[in-house]
Amino acid sequence: MKKQKTKFVILGLLTLKPLSGYDIKKLIDKTISHFWSESNGQLYPTLKFLVKENFIQFEQKEQKGKKVSHLYSITKTGRTALENWLEETTERKNLHRDEDLLKLFFGKNTSPSACIELLTKREQRIKEKLEKYLSLQKELEALTQSPHHLYWNLNLNNGICDAEAQLRWCQESIQKLKEQGSS
Repeated sequence: MKKQKTKFVILGLLTLKPLSGYDIKKLIDKTISHFWSESNGQLYPTLKFLVKENFIQFEQKEQKGKKVSHLYSITKTGRTALENWLEETTERKNLHRDEDLLKLFFGKNTSPSACIELLTKREQRIKEKLEKYLSLQKELEALTQSPHHLYWNLNLNNGICDAEAQLRWCQESIQKLKEQGSS
């Protein structure tokens, strides 16, 4: 049976410190978005569910000039659920969708120059992503005392290695297309 993973994302983030829904979304975008995304449409209903099931609790936090926000924290029940999930065997990986690769698969129906342009744009996006990862890596260096440092670094290194491999693949593919176009 497929489990909703949004609840585990939230529970895991709340082990760091109590957070508002807005802060949870910001933290997702800053830390795990290179391998996991969550929309507000997934996040807020899941927060309500987790409160109802006693996995998290909240206190209202009043802010000057702003509406009242909820500051969520994980409960003992929530920690147990998170720990149980962390120890489970991972379900089958989600199917991957990559429109660039789909277009390249059918590349024979267009020109080599169109495929080169597609790969050149992809290469630029990957370079930007790699720059972001390297910037995050520098930020992470300041957090070496955190008990989470090693695990955050392992995930970040995965993103860096993937981006570097993708860049090599783009460059090799562009070169092969150029050679094909000149023959």
